[in-house]
Amino acid sequence: MKSPFEQCLDALGEVRDENVYSAIERLVQAGEQVGFSVHDLIRMLGGGMNLVTLLDIIEVRMTGTVLPTQSRAA
Repeated sequence: MKSPFEQCLDALGEVRDENVYSAIERLVQAGEQVGFSVHDLIRMLGGGMNLVTLLDIIEVRMTGTVLPTQSRAA
C-alpha cells in the first residue's frame, strides 16, 4: 500500500523534482490547516478538480471569505 505522499506524487505525474516535493508538502499542510486530509486532497484532484481551484478553496477556508457564485465578467 502506498503512502499518502506517494499517492500525491502519482496524482501529479512522474515529475521528480525537489521543488515538487516541497510544493506537495506545503499543499498538504495548508489543506490540513483547513480540515482536509491528504485523502480528501487526492480525491478532489483525482476527481477532476484543478490545482488552482483547490488552492482557491483552501484560501477561502483560511481567510473565511466567500467566493462569488457568478462570474464578474457576465
